[in-house]
Amino acid sequence: MKRRHILAGTIASAALIPTSRASRAQAFPDKPIRFVVPYAPGGATDTSARIAAEYLSNKLGQQVMVDNKPGGGTIIGTDIVAKAKPDGYTILLSPGTIATNSSFGLKLPYDPTKDLTPVIGYVDMPLLLACNKEAPFKTVAELIDYAKKQPQPVSYASPGNASIPHLWGEQLRSQAGLRLEHIGYKGSADALKDVLGGHVMLFSDTLLPTGAAVKDGRLRGLVVAAAKRTPMLPDVPTVIEAGLPASMQAAVFFGVMAPGGTPEPVVVRLNSAFGDAIADPGVNKRLVDLGFVTVGGSSADYGKRIAMETEKWRQVIKEAKITPPG
Repeated sequence: MKRRHILAGTIASAALIPTSRASRAQAFPDKPIRFVVPYAPGGATDTSARIAAEYLSNKLGQQVMVDNKPGGGTIIGTDIVAKAKPDGYTILLSPGTIATNSSFGLKLPYDPTKDLTPVIGYVDMPLLLACNKEAPFKTVAELIDYAKKQPQPVSYASPGNASIPHLWGEQLRSQAGLRLEHIGYKGSADALKDVLGGHVMLFSDTLLPTGAAVKDGRLRGLVVAAAKRTPMLPDVPTVIEAGLPASMQAAVFFGVMAPGGTPEPVVVRLNSAFGDAIADPGVNKRLVDLGFVTVGGSSADYGKRIAMETEKWRQVIKEAKITPPG
C-alpha cells in the first residue's frame, strides 16, 4: 500500500510540472520586459522600437523598457539577448545584420540559429538608389545606357563597406550588367555630402535619411527597392517599374527575437502583441511616416526571412568578392 501511495504521489507530482510551466507561460508577462535595441538612441530605428514599446506597455499591462546597447556592429546588443534567460523578459530588436553577419561567415559570440528564437518581422527600411540632380540620366534604363558608353566604371557611394546598401549595389551591378565602382563611407551623412557636391554620381542607401534629400529636390530618385511605391517618394518607381527583376527588392529589415529556448506560448504571446501593434492604425502611421514598411506574420515567417536573406547576400558576397566588415 505504501509503495502504491508513493508511486501515485510521484506520478501526480510529475504531471504537475508541465502544467506549472504552461501556467507561467499563460500568465506572461507578469513583470517588465527589457527590449534591447543594438543602436544608439535618437535615430529612426530607436524611435521605431519606442513606438512599439509604448503600445505594448499598454497592451500587455507591463512596462516594455527600451535598452540601447550599441556597438560591435549590433553584435554587443544581440549577444546580450542571446545569453539572457529564455523566459521572454529580454527581447531584441533584431537588425538586418542578423543575416549578413552569417552571410560573411563572421565568428560570433553566439549562434544565431540556436541562441536566438524568431518572434516576428517588424519593419523594413527599403533601399533607394539616387543620383546627383545634374547627372545625365533620369531613370535606371538611362543609367544603364549611360554606363555602357563610359570608358570607366560609374562610381556609387554607400554608407559603408559590407552594409546592405553596398551589397545591393553589387547585386544591381550584376543583375543589370552595369559597370560600377563602389566607394564606401563611414555613414550616410558623409556619403550624402559628396553625392550632393557632385564628387560621386550615385548613392545606394536606405530611404532614411536619403529619401529626404530626394523629396526636397536636392537629389534625384531613380528606384526604390520595394514591391510598392513608398508614400514618402510616390513619384519614384519600384524595381519592377524600373525594369529590374523582382529579386532586386531589398531592405534593411528589422524583427523581434527572444533567447533560444523561450517557451512557445511566450513566443506566441509576443508575436500576437507585436502583430497587434503593427496593425494598430496609429502605430502603423507613425512607422510609415518614418519611412518604414510594416511586416508582421508568424515567428516561422520571420525565421524563413532570415534564412532567405542570409543565402541571398551570401551569393552576392561570393560573386562580388566583398570583404567582411571591420
